[in-house]
Amino acid sequence: MHAPDGFYSNSLCIIMDLACAGLLTYSVKKIWKKVNCSTLLIAAGVGAFIFALQMANFEISRGTSCHFMGGVLASILIGPYLATVVMTITHLVQVFIFQEGGIMALGPNLLTIVCISTFGGYYVFSLLKNLVIEPYGDYISAFLSAWLTLLITSLTVCGMLAVSGIEKFSATLGPMVGPHVVVGIIEGVLTVLIMVGLNIFKKGNYNHEDISLSSAKKIAGIMFISALLVSIFISPFASRSNTGLIKFALNRPNIELHKIIIPYKAPIPDYQFPGIKNPRFAKIFGSTLGTFASFLASFIGLLFIITHQKSCTQLLFKRNKIVETISQPLPDQPKISETD
Repeated sequence: MHAPDGFYSNSLCIIMDLACAGLLTYSVKKIWKKVNCSTLLIAAGVGAFIFALQMANFEISRGTSCHFMGGVLASILIGPYLATVVMTITHLVQVFIFQEGGIMALGPNLLTIVCISTFGGYYVFSLLKNLVIEPYGDYISAFLSAWLTLLITSLTVCGMLAVSGIEKFSATLGPMVGPHVVVGIIEGVLTVLIMVGLNIFKKGNYNHEDISLSSAKKIAGIMFISALLVSIFISPFASRSNTGLIKFALNRPNIELHKIIIPYKAPIPDYQFPGIKNPRFAKIFGSTLGTFASFLASFIGLLFIITHQKSCTQLLFKRNKIVETISQPLPDQPKISETD
């Protein structure tokens, strides 16, 4: 889903840029007064884990690879608004450090990888949870929402390619939707397994709005260590086959891509750390660096919100004290008699 520049028209990219900027602003507004130290730690761990998860491509059919999305999982762990902010930060790390996706295509990619995955996936999960009979309603809903979200995302890509004049909608259904039917099943199972683990850890149903600081530290640590393990032991051996979108373009050499108006070369393209000849070791260094970068970027971004939130609160408190002082009546002055 990390489409390079040239696949989407410039006008569509601008529209999607504005739409996603609006959704991101709304998400920041929704979490502004709710981010605390517990959510900060878990969100940073989720950012690192999602980065590593999306980097581990695996082959679905001959010559075609896909990767997980993780939006439904992130939304269940930290809520849809915070998940949108964290996954946006993670995607920016992917684009500007590793050239995973285009700069002009930032808006369409954020729509498919982040917004549909977090908002759409979470609300599908909430809807299904009310329809499925307990005690396994949460797990069945998580599996179905993770699977459906990938299908909706791939259909959205097909629609945007058609609107951009690259190819007819029907021509892209097979290369785009077909592989993600399989990936959706695997991602659904992974989402359920992580939910089961969290519920066992919490000794009850996991609730992202009710996490103590000590539990948050443990969960964040587990997520970060898991991300490092994926970066070191799985991503270097991931499939090097082209993703469905790239393979689709290679199989149709007559396709005319749109002109790239913002050329950019990332410092570590394709996660291959420069100066290391062995490609697998280069991938280990690059992916590990990306995992740390995603964790730190999410941590610093949300820390800014907490810090700014406190400074605003302190400023408001000081202003209220000043207003109260000014509004208090002056103490009675002693009367001076004429004889004095």
